[in-house]
Amino acid sequence: MKQGRILCWDESNIESSQNIEVIMHKPEKKNIALLCDDEWEGVHNGYACVMKIGDKYRMYYRANNQRQKMDGGMTDGTTRLCIAESYDGINFTKPVVGKYEYNGTKYNNIVVNHHFDNFSVFYDENPDCPEDEKFKALCGGDFKNSTWWLYYYASRDGIDFEKKGYIPVKGTFDTYNVTFWDKDTEQYFLYYRSFHQEDGNEFEDMLKISVVSSIRDIRVATSKDFVNWTEHGRIKFGEGQPDLGLYTNQITRYYRSTNNFIGFPVRYADRVADKDAFKHMPLGDRHEAVRQIAGREGTALTDCIIMTSRDGFTFNRCDEVFLSPGIEDQSNWWYGDCYTAYGLVETDAERPGAPREISFYSTENYRIKSVNFRRYTVRLDGFFSWYAKNSGGEVLTKPVVVEGETLKINFASSVVGGVKITLCDEDGKELEGYTSCTYFGDSTDCPVEFAKPLAELVGKKIRLKIKLQDTHLYSFIFE
Repeated sequence: MKQGRILCWDESNIESSQNIEVIMHKPEKKNIALLCDDEWEGVHNGYACVMKIGDKYRMYYRANNQRQKMDGGMTDGTTRLCIAESYDGINFTKPVVGKYEYNGTKYNNIVVNHHFDNFSVFYDENPDCPEDEKFKALCGGDFKNSTWWLYYYASRDGIDFEKKGYIPVKGTFDTYNVTFWDKDTEQYFLYYRSFHQEDGNEFEDMLKISVVSSIRDIRVATSKDFVNWTEHGRIKFGEGQPDLGLYTNQITRYYRSTNNFIGFPVRYADRVADKDAFKHMPLGDRHEAVRQIAGREGTALTDCIIMTSRDGFTFNRCDEVFLSPGIEDQSNWWYGDCYTAYGLVETDAERPGAPREISFYSTENYRIKSVNFRRYTVRLDGFFSWYAKNSGGEVLTKPVVVEGETLKINFASSVVGGVKITLCDEDGKELEGYTSCTYFGDSTDCPVEFAKPLAELVGKKIRLKIKLQDTHLYSFIFE
């Protein structure tokens, strides 16, 4: 397997460094990508995914026409699966599916019209997948025979789904569960919800799980054929990291790299011990009303963090917030904030001539009023960077293979800073004729020139000595 693009997301590619930090970058808030103001939509919209089908992006999302009552309670509602479409990934519209009747008309975008907690759709890229099962969906099912069941559905067109069976893994599945075909390892990955005890032990009796005191976690299983599954247990994190309650996971292969996974788990925290602080927030009265009726639903909060992995089993989790509820207003700092849609979309930048960006989508107004999907962006590969302050820093990378005749870097500097690269042999000795000038600017695809042609090193293992000054380096690639 080719190494492809090397991401500066952690220290796994660093042999040694001086005065270098790994920096996480926050996303930029953009437009409302999908306005959910129809009668069949409500305060429980969410659990969405976005995928490219033909020349369009398609979003599947849960719609629920419950409404919040001023006493903190909820009206009755029905859960549905709906779709929206976009040509640019920036603005989505609702097609008329014409499948189910609502209030006397089929003029709506409803695809599945029965009660469920979650219904996650994915497009199966396994070349051996039958055409009538190219769209698959997972649905958290009921509890029977002392086991929670995760059902799966299949469809030829992504509109008409048929229940096919269930996935034989042990979990609770009461969140957005995801699966995808990994072409590099030629297997399916499945990431799903379960719980464990506060002391870290597993539950022998699933009925003893408490949504208040038990810890929400993420499990992983793999399969070669989507029939026989191997359970690998909980995904692993760095030694000494706290045992966080994680709600959704949204793990996928990062599309611009051959050997990196990325996930955007929602972090769950019940702030009941600090409940008096809610009275100073815009929705303080409502928090208290809901707490009186539904306990934790009035004191629990959620935000989004970010994690990456090389193998899909052990993750480097950043515990600082990636996406927060934001400045307090009349619709946030609530249980259900920051649920991101599954999938990353590459979109045009707003500024003419600027490079393309990565877009993703998150719900807003959850449990307060009709939920919309807000678009956020980061630069290409721009979730993390290696950074040195103006005093300067240096990285010596681990050995990499020169896979092409051009080296390109994704970086951003100040006007007095920059990046300078020297190629070295495997022992770290500088190679004559392979020291660049100092590059400055802000580019996602800047070619690096040397006195000698890079073609002479193709196929060989080298190290890169990278000097940075007030500069972020996001990624680099030999093309």
